Amino acid sequence: MRTRITTAIAAAVFITSLTACSSSSDEPADPTKLDDSATLACDDFATGVKAAQTTSARIDLANKVNEWAQSSATNGIAANATVLARGSQGSTAAWQLGADAFAKACLDAGWKA
Repeated sequence: MRTRITTAIAAAVFITSLTACSSSSDEPADPTKLDDSATLACDDFATGVKAAQTTSARIDLANKVNEWAQSSATNGIAANATVLARGSQGSTAAWQLGADAFAKACLDAGWKA
């Protein structure tokens, strides 16, 4: 009986230690810094923004950016990617406002071209 209790306690301690050690490597310790998802979203945006001249191309780019951005914990990335997506379906001025806001969020978080 004592062996079962010891084994159960050891198993519980082991599972607890695994849970404590497992953390998302994508989540930044500091949300003012880029996490992996934000970096990928900013990279995709920078690569595609000049070519996004039509509404269809803008929507495609915004969707690609949002795939990464919405899982980011970096300040401003997810929210400004949503603004980018909304602007992609609007006028050129709306797109430019969304693009500028997203680019600023990337740069403010430390993204480098």
